Amino acid sequence: MFYQEVTGQTRRNCYLILFVLFFISYAYFFQGGGWNQNVRICLVRAMIHHRSFKIDYYKEDAKEMESVNTGDWSFYRGHYYINKTPGLSFMAVPPFAITEYFLKYLFPHDEERQVHLSAYMSTLFTTTLFSALLCLLIFHMFHHFFQMGIINSFLLTLFFGFGTLAFSYSTTFYCHQPAAFCSLLSFALAMHIRHGDSQRKKAVAAFAGFSAASGVLIEPSTIYILAAIAMYLMSFKEGRRCITFFILGCVPPGIVQGFYSFMCFGNPLASSYNYSNDVVMWKVQGRLFGIPDRMRFYYLLFSPYRGLFFSSPVLLMAIPGIYFFFKDKRWRSEAILCAAISVFFILYIASFHAWHGGSAAGPRYLLPAYPYFFLLAGFSLMRFPKVFKVIGVISILINLSITLVGNEIPRDIVNPLRDVIFKNIITGNVSINPVPFTHFKNYGNLYDLANIEKWRSLQNFNSFNLGEILFPYTLASILPLICFWIIWGLGWRKFISTLTKECPDD
Repeated sequence: MFYQEVTGQTRRNCYLILFVLFFISYAYFFQGGGWNQNVRICLVRAMIHHRSFKIDYYKEDAKEMESVNTGDWSFYRGHYYINKTPGLSFMAVPPFAITEYFLKYLFPHDEERQVHLSAYMSTLFTTTLFSALLCLLIFHMFHHFFQMGIINSFLLTLFFGFGTLAFSYSTTFYCHQPAAFCSLLSFALAMHIRHGDSQRKKAVAAFAGFSAASGVLIEPSTIYILAAIAMYLMSFKEGRRCITFFILGCVPPGIVQGFYSFMCFGNPLASSYNYSNDVVMWKVQGRLFGIPDRMRFYYLLFSPYRGLFFSSPVLLMAIPGIYFFFKDKRWRSEAILCAAISVFFILYIASFHAWHGGSAAGPRYLLPAYPYFFLLAGFSLMRFPKVFKVIGVISILINLSITLVGNEIPRDIVNPLRDVIFKNIITGNVSINPVPFTHFKNYGNLYDLANIEKWRSLQNFNSFNLGEILFPYTLASILPLICFWIIWGLGWRKFISTLTKECPDD
């Protein structure tokens, strides 16, 4: 069944049903605190309570160490700032402020819980929300543009949303997933300009530029995706007519970033990384980037340490998928863009001395490029359906395990899946990350928070899944989610059955 054969109301119902699946599944989990998450929440709190970008007010020191809550700061002229782009924190201000307002009445004397639950709601309405929308975009591109049936488009979306690191990072207050959504939305809009019949292509181009630049405001590495989309637009006649509007759409997020940089560092073109904490910045001869060696590509792609294909084996299908994507002349420009972004991100992150991403279960810096890897992989489904489905199911099991246990795995763990994820699954441990967002003074020996061997003895709900309300700290906490999946699956089956009767040629 092609997209054009489905009525508008049926399309909307389909997208709504899929959104419910991914949003509730992602919202079920929360990965808790960590330096990356904590510093972004510090900025959110500074903006709400002090109308400032300075995070001095929320930097926590202790006798044992300075900056116990986060080392991801920049220091300029006597003040501390986050060493990140501010986009994610900006988006989190409304949900954090609203949640905190009500929690002050529920827990008036427990500021730590106020911050913790407000951080969860901030994650829900930024990372989780955009991740669910990203899955809808994946479905839309396979079904609408590449004219795959609803069943195959759904399977591909399922394998992407639950079978890659996108799953666990949809439950963590990190920037990668929202940035990936903004960038892919820009690409989808550019494809509508080329392949659609809209009479408002200039407006679409402006929104595409705004979306791509918003991705950069959230995660700066996506500037290369923005450039690739601009080049894509320049490759066809309608795109060249609209490129000025695409550029104009980039201006508002650019102004926001320039204003933020000026207010913090005195220069609209300044980078927070120029003033970052040297302890956490991996520099070789004073540089963050260098020429990668062959072993780094191995570690980034195949190794148990941070291998792309190790944690998300379904992306291996991108290798034959490149051939089938390029083979279809209708999509050659799109195939070039997806392949170029995928290859460039691998080269770019491999040249970064901190390519490992610190505490992680896989190559998290590659996440903004995951949708493009997967668009390449999707073209393998029709040629190798059984192989694709088997690898896809294995990928789902791996990433469900990561999401259950936690993705904040210390950098020195050589094999995160074997030594942390599967080890804890076997012993029935879930949500092992004990790191809070604030009030570290309440946690005794702070060094235990950095020692993963101590985590099982530090049971708290700083990371959690909603099933732990009934089954705390046990694998049984997944049961309510499984019940939801069964109910949702029955509803989806009924929807598809009805659709098949209406369109028997599917």
